[in-house]
Amino acid sequence: MGRNVARKEGEKVTALCPVAGLPGKRVSGVTVRNLVRTDRIEEVEGGEWFYCDLPDCDVVYFAADGRTLPKDALRVRVGAKENASPQTVCYCFGHTAESIREEIDRTGRSTVVASITAKIKAGECACETMNPKGACCLGDVNKAVKGSFASLDGERIGPAPACAAGDPALPHDCCAPREDAPPEEMASRTARAGILAAGASLLSAIMASACCWLPFVLVAFGASAAGASAAFERLRPIFLGVTPLFLGLGFYLAYFRKGACAPGSACATPSRKVKRFNRAMLWVATVAVAAIAFFPNYVGFLWRRAPPAATEVAAGVKTVTLGIDGMTCEACAASVEKELGAVAGVRRAFVVYGEGLATVTVDAASPPADSLLVGAVERAGYRAQIQGGR
Repeated sequence: MGRNVARKEGEKVTALCPVAGLPGKRVSGVTVRNLVRTDRIEEVEGGEWFYCDLPDCDVVYFAADGRTLPKDALRVRVGAKENASPQTVCYCFGHTAESIREEIDRTGRSTVVASITAKIKAGECACETMNPKGACCLGDVNKAVKGSFASLDGERIGPAPACAAGDPALPHDCCAPREDAPPEEMASRTARAGILAAGASLLSAIMASACCWLPFVLVAFGASAAGASAAFERLRPIFLGVTPLFLGLGFYLAYFRKGACAPGSACATPSRKVKRFNRAMLWVATVAVAAIAFFPNYVGFLWRRAPPAATEVAAGVKTVTLGIDGMTCEACAASVEKELGAVAGVRRAFVVYGEGLATVTVDAASPPADSLLVGAVERAGYRAQIQGGR
């Protein structure tokens, strides 16, 4: 301890810790005198002092002339050099590594950085006299937050940085290097992108099935649906192609997208319950997309009725066959059957979408006029003509 370890680099004096053998950070004499025990105060006088930040080293301060002050010479516990709880990381406001971890475990997020930043701007901190490093504590707080999140399962998404680089209201050493976009903004963008991707996939699926649900809407308002149905049928392959792309983006953001954290900044992650809920909702959206996108392919089987039985035809009823133009899916056939079945005198209507034909069984004694049957098809949004004679 008697050897001189001081050396000059330009005009700056640096020194090596006599125990750790590593250079330390210069601290103000005010910091050392305020934190050292009263019975050791005389040892502080004279010379420059440096802080040893090696966790395993018992030396907290050392002078350029080789003097040392171990951690038991201080009035406060040096959290960075303690393995037992509590490990203080913010001396001005009493935050510990344990309290930070407890909040993260309980809420899935940390508010300590924002809280300290607000108090710093309000002028409530006294780092020079309370923090053994004699500097702003936010660097250590950021590391504690980051370490707590890193110990949790799941991907990490960055929270807001401690402060904006160059903010004149905060000490110059409070800010860690940051990327162009702050992690909080990046996390928010990722969340919004996932929501938009899921919403876009649902919209694409809805538009892909518009060829079948749109005619029902238009007919309800008294408009012809045949042209609109055919137009959306032509666009259906495009929407069906876009839908899985949006779903794929949603799964990428939910399962594979990694949050970027600036060096030295804290990394946050949503609580595992929130993450599981978001992923579950993505799967629900996937099922909904599939159900909506392929609506035209199966809906007709839900509404279709059996063709008229031979015994029914022989029981004093007659059949009328109509050719139908403009149908684009099974749902179209179901809507035509519904309209024809509502005509007075019609016993049963059966429409074959693939053949564009409707077989209608009517009362032989009081059959409906051809115009009524054609009109029923037109009300459904399609064109019809009687096949053969009556």
